[in-house]
Amino acid sequence: MRTFGLPVRAVRAALVVALLAPLMPTAVPTASAAPAIVRTPTDPLSIVRLRSDAEGHRWRGAMTISFENAGASVLEEVYLRLWSNGVRGCDPLAIRVANVRGGTPGRLRQRCTTVRVQLDDPLVQGERTRLRFSLRIDVPKRNDRFGHLGGLSLLGSALPALAVHDDAEWNLPPFVDLGESFYSVAGRYRVTLDTPIGLETPTTGTRTGRRVEGSRWISTYTARQVRDFEWAAARLSRLVGHAGDTRVVVSYQPARVSLRTARAMRRHAVRSMHTFSDAFGDYPYREVDVVLLGAATFGGMEYPTIVFSEANRLTIAHELAHQWWYGVVGSDQFSEPWLDEGLATWSQYLPFNPWRRCDTFSWPSGSARMTNDMSYWREHPGAYGRVAYLGGGCMLAQLAEGFGLARFERLLGRYAAAHWLDNARTGDLQAIVERMAARHWAGFDADTFWSTWRVD
Repeated sequence: MRTFGLPVRAVRAALVVALLAPLMPTAVPTASAAPAIVRTPTDPLSIVRLRSDAEGHRWRGAMTISFENAGASVLEEVYLRLWSNGVRGCDPLAIRVANVRGGTPGRLRQRCTTVRVQLDDPLVQGERTRLRFSLRIDVPKRNDRFGHLGGLSLLGSALPALAVHDDAEWNLPPFVDLGESFYSVAGRYRVTLDTPIGLETPTTGTRTGRRVEGSRWISTYTARQVRDFEWAAARLSRLVGHAGDTRVVVSYQPARVSLRTARAMRRHAVRSMHTFSDAFGDYPYREVDVVLLGAATFGGMEYPTIVFSEANRLTIAHELAHQWWYGVVGSDQFSEPWLDEGLATWSQYLPFNPWRRCDTFSWPSGSARMTNDMSYWREHPGAYGRVAYLGGGCMLAQLAEGFGLARFERLLGRYAAAHWLDNARTGDLQAIVERMAARHWAGFDADTFWSTWRVD
């Protein structure tokens, strides 16, 4: 999620709240007949070891990614995405991969966010291999999801990730600072961070070990069934709450966020996690981290089991809703940005004042469609938030009114169950809406509804 109208990215809650305020009121389904989509490489296991400087601005180390070929065709190549190079481009490089073993890398492409690796040994279906390489990360001074400012380093999309090959062949979209271009399969991580004592590093997953070596902490983190791995680094205080079996950890800088505010944000985070687990399915991880931003020019950003967020209850709820909509139920955020953002926008109100109806929505132009991809929104940035966030949420609010809130929550729970830790597409959501409407919403006209909302 990004916030429009602010110096850095796409729609954050500031815009969403402003746009939505006038509109706000004072078990697994039947399998689809469509053939399963094969996504490869699959079951990635990433083992990472990095050593930081004193402030967490520079990281040096190595990474190994092992993976399997799930496709019927021989896999002769893979693509590494160095996503956060897209923030500044190639000069200077923020993320550098070198000394690659297991394959031969080509030149960096797409503003140095993509590198093709020809595998030493092509993989037939079911076989496994691995790539090893050295890794350097230099976090830019920038108020952003990948940047450092005021003693807080945020390392969003800093680790190289494997591109996905599916029925559309290789998915190699450009980096888009306006929103997200990410698309991945769930995998495993074991990450060791070597940092000065006192430099806390909330991460994806959970810390499974820590030892002291001289003046440094050697901390190990593990994560399973996650789409990527992120962390923050700073001198932080933290508060802990619980939502069922999940620990909710709120980290903050006392000089920038007061204890009173941090406690309030913990309360909102716990409430959101309870609400979403009840509505969409139990959260499958032991911990979720909320890193509060003291002075962000963006509202927040979601990653697996960790979010970066301003101290605003709707922003926190939006980012935590993304734990289901993109985290648990994955999607292609470049091709279908509305899918996770619309769901997260509608969901952010659920813990506080559920959005049950939406009476009006105006399209910004004749070419704007709910299902436009990020290549369109890059050319029409001012309309992105209005359509993908506001429009998506408004459409879902109409469905909530038509089905009734309780039944619509069950619908979303079934949608989540059908694509749990997998990836979904717009058509998958449409299919379950139409199946349930056939039973529970007399007079629902699918063609008219989707046409009105420009879903195609």
